[in-house]
Amino acid sequence: MKTKLFFVLIFLLKFSVAHSQTEVLQRYPENQMPYAGGYIGYYKDFHDIVVEKKLQPCSNKNEIYQFSVLIKPDSSIQFVRDLNPKVVESNKCAYNLAREVAKYQNGWKPASLNGIQQSAVARFIIFPDDFFKNYREGYYPLFSVPVYNNYGKDNIDRFRKELIAKLDLRRFSWNDIFTVETEFTITKDGKLEDIILTKKTGLDEFDRMIVLTFKGMKKKWAPATINGQPIDFRFRLTLKAITDPE
Repeated sequence: MKTKLFFVLIFLLKFSVAHSQTEVLQRYPENQMPYAGGYIGYYKDFHDIVVEKKLQPCSNKNEIYQFSVLIKPDSSIQFVRDLNPKVVESNKCAYNLAREVAKYQNGWKPASLNGIQQSAVARFIIFPDDFFKNYREGYYPLFSVPVYNNYGKDNIDRFRKELIAKLDLRRFSWNDIFTVETEFTITKDGKLEDIILTKKTGLDEFDRMIVLTFKGMKKKWAPATINGQPIDFRFRLTLKAITDPE
């Protein structure tokens, strides 16, 4: 019996919502906010705490960090460990500032699914310089996502198709479903770098092939921007393969 593999790529803003009460939601359900007052409320509290606690600005004005926090059903929080030490090291001040401020924030709102409060991951873009000299009422970072090869609205789908086309599956076969979770950086220069597997298949040779395939994607991206300034931006992506008997 032959099998063929179907691949599904799921990007950061397209995580599937978990339906089990015991599972962690990887994003908030639509129309739910992780903080009182929404994201504007979060950033206002962030600024107020910076002022109240007399926290210091970062010496590198270009630091930026994508801060992730797990909000539990009782509104307590747990920091999500960053699996890319290079990103943390190059943005250490922004990383530390986000975690320090979070200790004093009390507006966390748990997600709700089918009327039951759930643990869920919330993500915030932290650009420290905006909380010192550049803060304004109603602040929300002016952010644009990276765009692959200037393809326009369907650029992520085009990236998906080109990546899948490059995967060399001739040496591999399964009778099961597997999931690979990946993370990579789109640099301010529009290059794909620092690909890591945050969840592996367990088959080292196949995992290496996935990493090499990402590295072989040479077309450039239009970088993400914040307040019009190009920045390094991390994508999280899930690759699922499903065997389909023929």
